[in-house]
Amino acid sequence: MRFLLLFCVLFFVSSCDILSGPTKLVGWGDSMMKGSGGDASILEIISDELDIAHKNFAVGGLQSNSIGVLQGGIPFKITFENNIIKTDQSNALTYYNIAPLNFQTDQQREGAIDSISGSIERVSNINEPKKTLGYTFTTDDLEENFSIQDTVVFTFSNAVKYRDTWTIIWAGRNDKKAGDAIYTTRGHIQAMIDYMGENAKNHYLVLSICNGIADKEAKGSTAHTNITRLNTVLEEAFGDHFVDIRRYMIDQAIYDMGMTPTLQDLEDIQKDCIPRIFLNDNVHFNTLGYEATGKFLANIIKEKGWITEK
Repeated sequence: MRFLLLFCVLFFVSSCDILSGPTKLVGWGDSMMKGSGGDASILEIISDELDIAHKNFAVGGLQSNSIGVLQGGIPFKITFENNIIKTDQSNALTYYNIAPLNFQTDQQREGAIDSISGSIERVSNINEPKKTLGYTFTTDDLEENFSIQDTVVFTFSNAVKYRDTWTIIWAGRNDKKAGDAIYTTRGHIQAMIDYMGENAKNHYLVLSICNGIADKEAKGSTAHTNITRLNTVLEEAFGDHFVDIRRYMIDQAIYDMGMTPTLQDLEDIQKDCIPRIFLNDNVHFNTLGYEATGKFLANIIKEKGWITEK
């Protein structure tokens, strides 16, 4: 009995060490990074394959500028009524340059304005929870009301904490892509990279945008042209750090997963679309799709030498 009890204690301690180990990898992005449509995100698959801890900071529905705000590369600029932060109450923001949170994530996030710690909270109507009415800032750091300059910057805590951690960025699917808009997306991602610490700048990946299987995004469509143009711009900008997930999932994933393509899969491939066997809907991957993507990325990380044998 004592031996069994000791074994259980040792197992529990060992398990806690694994669970509480340092975060090696973080992900910033939208619903694709979040893993919407599947049982596990690409980060979970990568973590399992490489035996490393991760944090997933993706939020469904966000455009690349909002993702950049949460990541820290794009400043979240805010103002208050009469340029005053009042203590012990919620301070409504009278201006914010980019909406950082939506209904698909935690409604309150910690951070700071310079040395003033506090939290940003999204405000919505209970009858229309998807609609953002505004944001508030609350702090317990102040003993009395505090005067500030006209515009200040709030930085989210996770942006600071994981600034120098290995990073995967999957952003831009929700952005406008016509004309010069693709360069705006590139600029937002570049801002995220510029914000990273030196370790992260040597260990980051930017993933390509994937088109859906609907005819309006198949080869020959305007959407397909815009998406492939954006991916070309991202590849030119980020070089070896860019991973063309879209191309891999169309050309190779089905074979790497040991599967035989169906006639429907072959038809999707002919349209330059990801085979629908990997999709939960027209765009989002299913569990199999995220598994294939995650394993592919884990192999890339190994090939790049990020993981060193002990």
